[in-house]
Amino acid sequence: MTGGTPLIGVLGGYGAVGAAAARCLAAEGFRLRIGGRDRAAAERCAAGLGGPAEGRPAEARRVEARRVDARDDADLERFARGCDVLLHCAGPAYELAARPRRAAAAAGAAYVDVMDGAGPEPAPPGERTAVLSAGLSPGLSGLLPGLLTDGRPPSGGTRFTGHYVMLGAFTRTGALDYLLSLDREYGTARAEWRRGRVVPGALPGAAPHTVPGVPHPVTAYPYLPRELADAADRLMLAEARWYNAFDGHHLLDTLNRHRSGDAGRAGLDARVADVVRASELDAFGRTPYHLLWGVLEPLSPGAGGVRRTVLVRGTDGSAMTGVIGALAAAEVARHRIPPGAHEAAAVLAPRQTLTALRRHLPDTVCTVTETPVDEIPRTPGDETAVPLEDGVL
Repeated sequence: MTGGTPLIGVLGGYGAVGAAAARCLAAEGFRLRIGGRDRAAAERCAAGLGGPAEGRPAEARRVEARRVDARDDADLERFARGCDVLLHCAGPAYELAARPRRAAAAAGAAYVDVMDGAGPEPAPPGERTAVLSAGLSPGLSGLLPGLLTDGRPPSGGTRFTGHYVMLGAFTRTGALDYLLSLDREYGTARAEWRRGRVVPGALPGAAPHTVPGVPHPVTAYPYLPRELADAADRLMLAEARWYNAFDGHHLLDTLNRHRSGDAGRAGLDARVADVVRASELDAFGRTPYHLLWGVLEPLSPGAGGVRRTVLVRGTDGSAMTGVIGALAAAEVARHRIPPGAHEAAAVLAPRQTLTALRRHLPDTVCTVTETPVDEIPRTPGDETAVPLEDGVL
């Protein structure tokens, strides 16, 4: 990497995710290059972060703006040239696929992606350090087991159960990425991690769950992401489960319809419009939120057993994703992550990540609790109905 203050290029730096990442990185003192197809928008973002200013020499500018077309390989490489790290926050990520990652490698820059539009594609030749899936989910979601175990394998048989609940209107780009991601193999539906392996079909389908922090039941669907299976293996957990939950029925109904093929003849634009409309109906008149909740508990409760829980709740999922992407880019720029391609959940420090969220997004709630198992009231037939205890990370 170059000497002096590292330069981080933020692709899509004036969008909802990229702008949040740029604000974090500027606050941390990095030099920034803000890029996107709209040069004027990039310049406005750069000006709001302290540069460029009229008459200021180029070497003194902390933030610069450049136009870049993320669908043009040569343009991407020119943008990445001279950067220590390229942070990819542009969308739709699944349409851009591996282009930004290849451009970073060709330009000699490290790479961070808040998603992983390239999927399981091998690392490009000459790649230095790449951190993928550095967002909210996947990303922060995969850090929860390590947070509850302090990164060490727990003694005795333990089960981790996690939920991600979202309420809010999709943007068109967000809806497009969501739909395209359904065809990627980032996990296994209805599976759980059990005694060292993924067990497909182990869990029933969608069902009502009570999740702490949500005042009413939500519809939860079991889906075991690769990042959780990897964490369970690394931490030697006996069992691990994950649920994606829906607060409302419109979005879930729409996704089920598209999965079943009932809307299979509809073009992609029409499907995206359906998802945007459904998310708006679920969120109408309500306060948006993104909530991650995890619990680590013994399989066989006994004397001295404890249950540890973590809850993270924020109002702006794009901003939360931007903060986590910025943290990953900062860690790479500071040489704290070794060369090679890594999933963010495997290399970011859980407590440091939550601290960064609280620092940059003060309205984010982060609670971590520990309760003796024999003191926790049980609701028959609903293992997720656990009261939200007080406690702040």
